Amino acid sequence: MRRLLQGASLVLPAVLAVVLIQAAAGAKPQTDNQPRPKDNPIPNTFANLQVLPKDISKRDLVGMMKQFSITFSVRCSYCHEVSDDLTEGRFDSDAKPTKEKARELMKTLLSIGKPPGKVQP
Repeated sequence: MRRLLQGASLVLPAVLAVVLIQAAAGAKPQTDNQPRPKDNPIPNTFANLQVLPKDISKRDLVGMMKQFSITFSVRCSYCHEVSDDLTEGRFDSDAKPTKEKARELMKTLLSIGKPPGKVQP
């Protein structure tokens, strides 16, 4: 567990910083409501984003989620209520407690180095 946290402390702050900087620079929100095809099951619009910017690009969000998977050696279904091939289920569901734990981790990482009272949601 300690090793996992050390890896996360090195990788995730950098990934989060890049995503947040890009979002602040005016990344365009995704607006396509097409169903998820088998060859690209990731949705083009995102719902229930509570920590990450609401207008995060699909590329940035998928990159961050891949980094979570690599860092913690888990699949998407560990936090999200989806099938292993991602074609079934809902990414926006809060049914799994691991999703809330991941949000808490992101909030903690975002708060590092910020003055008290200036923590971004």
